[in-house]
Amino acid sequence: MNTSQCTARLLASAVHDMRNVLAVIRESAGLAQDLAALADSSAARNGGGALAGKQRLEAALAEAQRSVGQGAALAEAMDYLAQSGGAESGEHSGPCDLARVNRSFCLLAGRQARAAQIGLVSGECSEPVWASVPPMDVLRALLEIFDLCASVGGQVQLRFTAGRRQKEEGIVVEVLEGANRELALAAMTGSPMLSGMRPGWRAALMPWREQGPRFFLSLSACDSDAA
Repeated sequence: MNTSQCTARLLASAVHDMRNVLAVIRESAGLAQDLAALADSSAARNGGGALAGKQRLEAALAEAQRSVGQGAALAEAMDYLAQSGGAESGEHSGPCDLARVNRSFCLLAGRQARAAQIGLVSGECSEPVWASVPPMDVLRALLEIFDLCASVGGQVQLRFTAGRRQKEEGIVVEVLEGANRELALAAMTGSPMLSGMRPGWRAALMPWREQGPRFFLSLSACDSDAA
């Protein structure tokens, strides 16, 4: 998988979700308008439906506000995807926060995850986990892990948590639950090297046996010949 393919898949997924968000906002705003007009009419007639109308209006406005927050998070993730592409071409270079990469990936890949019946969870981190690796390469590695689980039928929940193992920055990958959990674990165990990294970088998905059935995604620089 190259950068263009990764970007296209994540962007298509995010745009689909953004359209859904805008549709919910539009419908909620229209409903709120109708309810406001109905409330004015009920108040003028001193009818008994004013309270119910007020509650429905509040619910519609709350749904619109929730959707605005979801849209803002999606927009931030899409902006980060654009920045990640720039970092690969030499712009915005520097270490990336693996926790932010995880959050962005879970948002961007949301539609694809629902289609594959895969739940994506970004683990909580008390502070940023900085790694000297291009963020686009991390996104590509996460998408390859997603594809491994989708290849066995999905129906699992994945959690990605930025962390460290023996002073090395990386991402802890857990298959939390699901009908195909054992199949997903087997697929991930049999695929230690991911191919999505560009020359000069290496991603290895290694079982972390002392920590239970979980994996550690190691991201590191290497000689181009060894990648």
